[in-house]
Amino acid sequence: MASGKGKSGPSRPHVAVPRAVLLTKEDLENFHHNVISREEVSNLRHETLPRLSRASARMLTWCTLLLLSTACIYAFRSSLLPDHFFKDSFAKDAMRYGSVGLLTWMALADTARTVWKKKSLWIMVYRFTGVVLAVSLMEFIFLSDPGSINPLAFAQLTSFLTVFVSLLLGFFLSTSIRRWVACVNGFLTLFDIIRALQMQLITLGIPRQNAVKALRFGLLSGWLSCRLLHVESRVGPEQHAARDAMWQEILTSKDLYLSLTEAEFQKLQDVQDPCPHLWLWIASFMGRLASDGEIPPMASPTYGRIVALANDAQNALKEIRICGEVQIPYLYTHTLAAIVHVNNILSAISMGLTLGSCLAALLTSVDSRLTLYGIDSRPSMSASATFQILLIQSLKCFCAPLLYQACLEIALTLCVPFGPNCDEAEIPGEQMVRHCAAECIACFELAASPPHWSAPAFKTGISHVPDIERTKAQVRQSG
Repeated sequence: MASGKGKSGPSRPHVAVPRAVLLTKEDLENFHHNVISREEVSNLRHETLPRLSRASARMLTWCTLLLLSTACIYAFRSSLLPDHFFKDSFAKDAMRYGSVGLLTWMALADTARTVWKKKSLWIMVYRFTGVVLAVSLMEFIFLSDPGSINPLAFAQLTSFLTVFVSLLLGFFLSTSIRRWVACVNGFLTLFDIIRALQMQLITLGIPRQNAVKALRFGLLSGWLSCRLLHVESRVGPEQHAARDAMWQEILTSKDLYLSLTEAEFQKLQDVQDPCPHLWLWIASFMGRLASDGEIPPMASPTYGRIVALANDAQNALKEIRICGEVQIPYLYTHTLAAIVHVNNILSAISMGLTLGSCLAALLTSVDSRLTLYGIDSRPSMSASATFQILLIQSLKCFCAPLLYQACLEIALTLCVPFGPNCDEAEIPGEQMVRHCAAECIACFELAASPPHWSAPAFKTGISHVPDIERTKAQVRQSG
């Protein structure tokens, strides 16, 4: 039997208990003397500032607000400009506009003939907004506490593509502008050649009807080159209908310089590009005039200069045709467009995640139970900081993709400035041709009656040309 005393359990290690530290009254007084309250800290921070009464502080605040308001009103009042500053500042077409209005913020209000009028741009904006709202909605549904997510982490989604997209878009936009300018220079060169041809014919004194025939072919080449580019931008039955309407307009035109006879139409209607053939007719007609003695003979430098003008005109027409027929390689254009769209999609996802996280954080800052599944959430930031992040990220994720999409629209429009969807960058070729025709008519009127001398005539003064006299003598000797 066991003894009355129970078995003792295992022995516990002996733990030394520190003795309590006894503080004397003198130590407590020194401790309270060294402790500084919050009010005393605040007083130490502002001890260098003079003490203001409550009324003085409010007066100083109102004076500061009044000063800022006055400065703001004065700045905007000084920036107002008189009405004549904006006179004729809006665009009449792609090449004629006033640049004065572009120097102020009024340019933001002028959307006529700009990329902001393109329907395709705003379709992409609505699609971007739809993706943002859809992502935000899914974040609310599938996450129990979206407000606890750090919204700044989503900004890294598009950081690696931003520089790449900007670089490629800059190259593409500059290339498109150079192509557009080259096409305009082609038209201007063609018109300079027509004026030079007119001057040559006037100085040689050929009859006006012959000069008009040559200039008519030259002006028609410019008009047809512009109209054919519009026709070829269409596809299928629309292209054939537009081509038939073009020829019908030329046949029924009442403008002497922009019309064709029935015989000329029959020879040109089946030609794919009749513009160079018109200058071939001009060169052939100059040869006929040289054979008839209306202009210097074919061996003369003057005749060589006239034929060289026809060759230069064909080169100018080639520059115009290149802009419409030869585009930037599709491989490059497609890759650039894909990169821009991928960047915009990632920006929409980033903005949607940020929007959902910030809205959830703002709701839980009002009441921690305002979550979809009733979870008690504690936001990690104040409502002001959350709203600041939401505002900054929204501007960053919306404005940059909008500008990228707008630049892509501009570059693609400048690449092909002829067609049904390029009104904003269309080259007014037909208007330029009509303006050149009006100048030719005015030149003929001025040359018909010189102020102090009679009009020149090469054929009547042909006996004074040594080469012609030598040729006549050789003919008489051979006879």
